Amino acid sequence: MKNVLTVEQMRAAEADAMSRGLDGSYLSMNAALCIADGLSARAGADGAETAVFCGSGGNGCDGILAAIRMHRQGRRVTVYKVSDSEGSEFYRRTLCYARSAGVPIKSASDYGGNADILVDAIFGIGLNRPIEGEVKTLIEKLNAQENAFRLAVDIPSGLNGDTGEIMGVAFDARVTLTFSCYKRGMLFGSGRDKCGDIVVDDVGIDTQSNMRVYEDGDFKTHRRKISAHKGDMGRVFVIGGCGTMIGAPILAGAAAHSAYLNGAGTVTVCLPSIHRVAAASRYTLSMLKFLKDTPDGFIKFDEGELDEIFSRATAINIGTGMGATPDLKKILEYICDNFDGKLIIDADGLNAVAGDYAFLRGCKPQLLITPHVGEFRRLTGKPATVENAVALAEEINGVVVMKSATTVITDGKEVRLNVSGTPAMAKGGTGDVLGGCITALSCSYPLFDAATIACYRNGIGAERAVSAYAQMMLTPRDILNMADYDEL
Repeated sequence: MKNVLTVEQMRAAEADAMSRGLDGSYLSMNAALCIADGLSARAGADGAETAVFCGSGGNGCDGILAAIRMHRQGRRVTVYKVSDSEGSEFYRRTLCYARSAGVPIKSASDYGGNADILVDAIFGIGLNRPIEGEVKTLIEKLNAQENAFRLAVDIPSGLNGDTGEIMGVAFDARVTLTFSCYKRGMLFGSGRDKCGDIVVDDVGIDTQSNMRVYEDGDFKTHRRKISAHKGDMGRVFVIGGCGTMIGAPILAGAAAHSAYLNGAGTVTVCLPSIHRVAAASRYTLSMLKFLKDTPDGFIKFDEGELDEIFSRATAINIGTGMGATPDLKKILEYICDNFDGKLIIDADGLNAVAGDYAFLRGCKPQLLITPHVGEFRRLTGKPATVENAVALAEEINGVVVMKSATTVITDGKEVRLNVSGTPAMAKGGTGDVLGGCITALSCSYPLFDAATIACYRNGIGAERAVSAYAQMMLTPRDILNMADYDEL
């Protein structure tokens, strides 16, 4: 796992490192090693021309020192000064050092636009005003070099380090090499688009945060006992479907299939009775339970049927493809008052209580909700921010999984971010697969951990699937087929 810091937190961490005797020049040299060696590993054919664009601040110093190392490695490299400012004493000494080492140093206005590798060391995380004038024109010129390999140092110049907002213009990086931790703006707003692949390298600064990006290996998977039987692995019930959407039970089935692949002992799909004939031929793994429904095929509220589910279920997933079910809110209230297991509310389950979810605060089951950013806004009436997600989790005493390119997973105390995945997942059904995955894993893990593992695995599955298929061809089933399922 890797920490995520705001600009203020990062500056505090740097100040703390300095107060404990860590020298700034040492940090800059470490950063330079990371840049030069990172380029050698990721970009670099012999003979490629590298252009390093340097501002007069600390980011620029890192770039100049990296250019010195690349020059000594025999690479063709030129430093282009973006600022005429004299800068700090360390900046001036670094420039002198580069000249004495034989590194060509030119003005950015002299750049001819023909380098193979572009290194952005212009501005760091502290940028707080829009980029204008000649620097804006320069960055636009660099972005137009589509065939060049573009690497940003610490953060793409022009990207706000806290919000991910583009400050007038921002460098389009293929790779961003950042130091010690993720910066928050890299993961939100336009950050994911501008940063490209993010590599975090350690330069010697200790960072602490309650917001982290979780990665492979951060959780130990459970190994089943030899004597395990299906009852030990949990009984999952997926309640979904309606009569007005023919595909709704299929989506519920995707969640059920996902639950099986993630270790559930048994899976029962609960559908409106209108789908009795159609569903019988489609569901070959999960069991089926048909619930009383209205003439239009909406599931009815029935205490007896719900009590029967409660008596058997370890975890319930509800909402997939249920449409505007008139009784859905009443069903949810009854589950929250009477079920003593784990409850995952998704999709239409969230829409049914939009703006009126107060009853979730006293929910008897352990609760997790999975809104995408649009559902979050409808549910709460608030912007889909990290702070609002944390506040909602604290309010309902549950786990919130706010789905987006960077998915926020929080229990109201800690924030975990998932960055695995691909834009190909922007397709109906992928959220239903995730819901089934979380529900099954919740039978073996705490809800917070189940959600973290599920988000990561589904994202990796999508990445692998896209490597085998075109992005537009990706289906939810492909994600299931390609996900990394360790022993549960």
